[in-house]
Amino acid sequence: MTMQERQEMFAKEYLSIKDFEKLYDINDKQASKMILDIKRGLETTKTLRLKVQGKLHIQDYLDYMGITSDRYGIAAEGINNGEAQV
Repeated sequence: MTMQERQEMFAKEYLSIKDFEKLYDINDKQASKMILDIKRGLETTKTLRLKVQGKLHIQDYLDYMGITSDRYGIAAEGINNGEAQV
């Protein structure tokens, strides 16, 4: 995956199962489990921004992974900290 593809992926409001498949080179079952594991990990510390099965808000992913938004060229003000639009 190129940096441009990553930037395009992280420019959206959420990551889908397909995004996780591409990002980690895993199958759909593994991607689904990874999203669920991240959501479960975040539920204990904060409220999830997106409560839709198979999707994870970009900021929730960045928070969980300890990644700053500028790593993928994302402007912090460009990330919706409220509920994501699906």
